[in-house]
Amino acid sequence: MNRRELIEVFARLRGGGPAITGPGATSGTVWSMGHEPATIYNMELGYATAMCLGIALAAPAERVFALEGDGSMIAGLATLTSIGRHRPPNLVTIILDNGIYATGVGTGPGITEETAASHGTRLAAVAVDCGIPADNVVDVDELPAFESALRRAVEEPGPWVIVARIDASDATGSPTRRRPGVDVVESAVLFRREMVDRGYGAPPNA
Repeated sequence: MNRRELIEVFARLRGGGPAITGPGATSGTVWSMGHEPATIYNMELGYATAMCLGIALAAPAERVFALEGDGSMIAGLATLTSIGRHRPPNLVTIILDNGIYATGVGTGPGITEETAASHGTRLAAVAVDCGIPADNVVDVDELPAFESALRRAVEEPGPWVIVARIDASDATGSPTRRRPGVDVVESAVLFRREMVDRGYGAPPNA
């Protein structure tokens, strides 16, 4: 399966839940499916899941989604230990694993930087070893399996970790990547306003 197919399923099943995407192509792909105000795009490497953990704990009535690349998740691997400790039932982490840092695409054809997931790091196994219940950790490489896992994650208590192996067909360097129509700061402002409107936190300047 490819990134766009996966994000199409996510956009259809998301149900308006708050979401934060890591850096890279996923942000532009999520934007292209139709912007939702409770979305922060292009969060720095390793931070999307950590921030979503905090949001899930602070907003227990919301189903919260972190969309990470495998490289970004590896950069923030310690967050899985906190998820395993606190186990927020409303947190869903989706890891799009294509085995490379797409931002590492070089100047020549086929030049990429591989992630540790290409060299034996099994992210699903790490999540389980960090204390996340094994029944809530799913490793998929086909679209129907991903959709089935996400449907469960939307409807059943978590925390959930879905490791979805995608192809590298859309891997591209930063200058040519599809981008959201807002930057990370603008999307964070919109996100905060939306969460305040939902009853979480004080309005700006209150």
